[in-house]
Amino acid sequence: MPRANPGRAFYRRDVSDEGRHRDDEEALTLAIFRYGVIAPVIEQRDEVGRSAITEAVRAVCAEVHYLPGHGPIPVSERTVWAWIKRYREGGVEALRPRWRKDKGALRGVDEALLSRATQLRKEQPDRHTKTILDILEREGSLSGKHVPHRATLDRHLDRLGASRRRMRVLGARRTIKMCFERFGELWVGDYHHGPTVLGPDGKPTTAKLGAIIDHSTRYPVADKYYTAEDLATLRDTVQLALLRWGPPEKLYVDRGAVYRSEQLAYSLARIGTKLVHSKEYYSQGRGVIEKWWQVAIPFEQEVAAREELLTIHELNRLWEAWRELRYCEAVHSGLGRAPKEAIAEVTPRPLDPEIVRELFLIRAKRTVHRSDGCVSVEGRRFLCESFLRGREVDVRYDPRDLSHVLVFFEGKRVQRATPQPINATPEPHAEQSTTRVRQSVDYLALLRDDFDRRLLEQAKPLAYAELRVEPGFDGARFVDVVAHLAGLSPRPPQRKELLAFWDSLGPIPESITRIGTEHAVRLHGRGRHVRIYLHAIRTLVLAHLKNPEAKENP
Repeated sequence: MPRANPGRAFYRRDVSDEGRHRDDEEALTLAIFRYGVIAPVIEQRDEVGRSAITEAVRAVCAEVHYLPGHGPIPVSERTVWAWIKRYREGGVEALRPRWRKDKGALRGVDEALLSRATQLRKEQPDRHTKTILDILEREGSLSGKHVPHRATLDRHLDRLGASRRRMRVLGARRTIKMCFERFGELWVGDYHHGPTVLGPDGKPTTAKLGAIIDHSTRYPVADKYYTAEDLATLRDTVQLALLRWGPPEKLYVDRGAVYRSEQLAYSLARIGTKLVHSKEYYSQGRGVIEKWWQVAIPFEQEVAAREELLTIHELNRLWEAWRELRYCEAVHSGLGRAPKEAIAEVTPRPLDPEIVRELFLIRAKRTVHRSDGCVSVEGRRFLCESFLRGREVDVRYDPRDLSHVLVFFEGKRVQRATPQPINATPEPHAEQSTTRVRQSVDYLALLRDDFDRRLLEQAKPLAYAELRVEPGFDGARFVDVVAHLAGLSPRPPQRKELLAFWDSLGPIPESITRIGTEHAVRLHGRGRHVRIYLHAIRTLVLAHLKNPEAKENP
C-alpha cells in the first residue's frame, strides 16, 4: 500500500494531544474522513464479540482510503482503535483534531535569537528573511544552535509584528473607489487583444480593440477594432473622441510603449489635457475599462464561433451594434441607469476638425534631395520648394491621409507639399526680364582698380627703378626676354602683340622688363597668357611716370 507522509502527519499529529478541538474547515474535513474510515466497525453490535470487531478493524486497515486534498494514505489498527474510542466518548465532534498545547511557543528558535532577528528586520523593514538568517549565521548568533527554517522564523516574526507584511512593505496596498461627478474629468484608455480577423494582406491577424471610456458616465467616447496597436491607431481613437465630445481634463492610461510617446503628451497638453500613466504592473487604477472588457469578451466568443474569418471592417460593424444594444442601453450596476441615459445629459464640446488633424500629425526630420527636390515619407516622395534642396526640414503628416504633407523650415511652415508627379511636364524656368536696368556702379571697374592697387602695393620697391635704356635692347630683344622668363613660345599673333606693346610704351629698360615679368610669374606662374606679363610691365612703367621724383633728369 502506498505511503504518504503529508497525509500521515495530517491525521496522526494529534493522537496524544489533550488541547481543545479545532473548528476550522480542515478539522471538519478530517473528522468526516475519520468517521468514514471507522463507520464499518462502529456499525457492528457489541454482542458480535471482540474477535468480530477486531476482524472488522483489520479489514478497514487493509483497504485504501483517500483523504481529500492528499490522496491515498495508510491507516494503522492502533489509529482506528483510537478513533473508535473517541467516537464512543464524544461522537463525531470528538474526531476533530486538537490544537497543540505549545501552539505559538518557541521551540526551534530561542528568545535571544528571535530578538536579534526582530532587530534586524526593524532596522531595515524590506530585508528578506533569508538575508536575516545569513546575517545571524555570519555574525555568530547561530553558532552551536539549531538553524531555524525560513518559514519558522517568518511565523514568529509575524506573531511579533515584525513581518514584512505587518510592517507594510510587502503585499498589495488597499485600493479605493474613485468617483467623478462631471463628464470629462477623467477618461481611461487601453487596448484589448480580440479575435482573429483577416488583415489587409489577406492573412489572419489579431484584432486590437482600442477604447476610451469616461469615468463619470461609463460611456465609451471612442472604441474601434484595429489590426495594430501603434501610435497611428491610438491617434485615430483619440481623434474620434475629440471630434465628438471635445477634450477631457485627464487621460489615464498604462505605461505601454504606444502611450509613452512624447508627441502624444505634447499634443494633449496643447488642448489642456493632462496625460497620466498608471504604475507598472498595476491595473487596479484602470478598473473601469478593465471591467468594460467584459462587454467585449462575449462578443468575441460569438465572433470566434463563426465559420469564416471577418475583415476588420465587418468586425467593427458588428461590434457597433453589440456595444449599443448590450452595453449602452443596459442598466449599469455602478450608475443605476444606462450609460446612454447618463451621456444624454452631456453637452458635447467638439474641437475643430482641422485643429484635431494637425494636432496629432506625426513629426519627422527629412533632408530634401538635391536632385529632385523631394522628401520621402512612408515610402512616397513629396515635391518641395526648390530653395529647400539639400536642407533639413521638419515634416508633419497623417499616415492615413498621404494626399499631402506639411513642410516646416527653421520653425516656420513653408508649404503644403503634394506627391511628386510621375511623367509630368517639367516646371518652366522663370522668365528673365529683357529690359536693362541702369546700373548704379561699374563693378568690373572697381575690381580692376582694386587689382591694380594691390599690384602696385606689391611692386612698390620696383616702381622707382630708373628708366635708363640700355644700348642694344630693342623690340626683338624685348620679345625674347619676356618669352624666356614667362616660359612662352610666342606664335606670330603673340609676337605681334609684344611688338605692339614695345612700340606704344617703348623704349623700356631691360631691368624693368625683367622685374615686371618675374613679378607676374611669382603671382600667376609661367605659361599664362602674354597679356598677364605685359600688364605687370605696364603697371611698373605707369607707376614710374606718376612719380615725378623717380623720373630721370635730362
